[in-house]
Amino acid sequence: MKNIAIILLVFTILSSPFQGKACSTFMIKNESQHILGHNLDISGKMPGMVFINKRGIQKRGHTWADLTSIDGGDKSGISWVSSYGSITFNAFGRDLPDGGMNEKGLFIWEMSGNTTFDKEEKRPRLFMSQWIQYQLDNHKTLEEVLDNLPALGLDGWNWHFFITDQKGEAAAVEFIDGVPIVISGSNMPIPIMGNGRYTDDQSFLSEFKGFGGDIDIDLDDPNLPGFVKAAKIISECPESIENEKYGFGILEQLSGKISKWAIVFDINEKRVYFRTAQHLDVKSFSMETIDFSAQSPVMTLNIQDSTYQGDVSNKFVEFRIEDNYHLAQETVKKIYQADEFEISEDTLVKRLATAYETRGIQITEHIEGQWAGYAEYPTTGEPATVDWLINIDMSDGKISGKITDSAGLLSETEMRNIVLENGILQFTVYSYGYVFKIYAKVTDENIEGIFDISDEYRKGNFRVDLASNK
Repeated sequence: MKNIAIILLVFTILSSPFQGKACSTFMIKNESQHILGHNLDISGKMPGMVFINKRGIQKRGHTWADLTSIDGGDKSGISWVSSYGSITFNAFGRDLPDGGMNEKGLFIWEMSGNTTFDKEEKRPRLFMSQWIQYQLDNHKTLEEVLDNLPALGLDGWNWHFFITDQKGEAAAVEFIDGVPIVISGSNMPIPIMGNGRYTDDQSFLSEFKGFGGDIDIDLDDPNLPGFVKAAKIISECPESIENEKYGFGILEQLSGKISKWAIVFDINEKRVYFRTAQHLDVKSFSMETIDFSAQSPVMTLNIQDSTYQGDVSNKFVEFRIEDNYHLAQETVKKIYQADEFEISEDTLVKRLATAYETRGIQITEHIEGQWAGYAEYPTTGEPATVDWLINIDMSDGKISGKITDSAGLLSETEMRNIVLENGILQFTVYSYGYVFKIYAKVTDENIEGIFDISDEYRKGNFRVDLASNK
């Protein structure tokens, strides 16, 4: 029975352009160590670059649908200026990371899983890779990221995320039918995440000694899932270890082999280590010497450069668009081997390689004025369409406003808890015992988004266009 359970757990078919991709991420945090590690596995060579991303840089959002459709439709419409610099490992190009850490210690990494993103077209959204960069650019703690989860939708394929911060607070974030499921605190006793749902892995782990069960954990058993072995190693971590070797040892147990990428962040020593299946020698660079200011250029490092050895802190070079194109070309080849798209490989390469550019960006400095349009209220049948009129005032840098609808539920009802940041408007409305929580993207011409209503499991949509300035 035990062998059958192991087989069922390990046998997972992934529905992503990177078929067969297996990844894992872990954290060790105690009084003397703070180590983060990540594996990336995929068939064939996996290109990659390290990016030193700067604070104070204007960014423009994209959706995967925008990047891969013929007409470039379903645009994100989100823009922001990065508040924090970050170190990221990227496979798609600049601002499109697989994962990384910002200067405040916020760490996010993706793994393929059983996630299903929401399909609400009106929700402000980002391509899941850029969503990682957005969080690193704008937030410094796990709490801030979790508070921001409802404001943005994601699109792409089935990624889920391991997130932790400088304090060692950690969470697994999965999206089930579009709803973000967060596992954290006492519900996440072992900070490891792989390709399965965390709750399923934790349930399986509870059958073993040390975790509530009576089955011995044999680290030499080739049939035992890597996360069980890694959980044992992490839970028994001594106070004195060689952080780099211990971290890579856990990654080997998780993967069962040398991964295409293997990355270890030693937070206390402020150093990043990495190796690849093509180049097994461990390289490293110091986080202490990195300049995140906007006055210096974005810097990059090719992790597959065979000439690099040991400390590569001085091997970073100024970002070059031709390097971005080459990275996108290598990754797009792998994507097209696994999936089909409306556009050619060359077109997708160009879009990924230039996704960081901000030409034609709409920057909304204020939203004062009268906005008129419609909302679709969720009902037991088809949504009920009603007129919406929103009046927004700005004085002394503060935003206030009122909403009226044609259904009589809202009548110059005050907008509360208003936040306008990075092209995303959030506010709350209370009326007749109902609570509306509203999330929208803002441009110079319209405000469009979704809202939750208390006691209603379905979401509503709305769009209002600028009728007159004030």
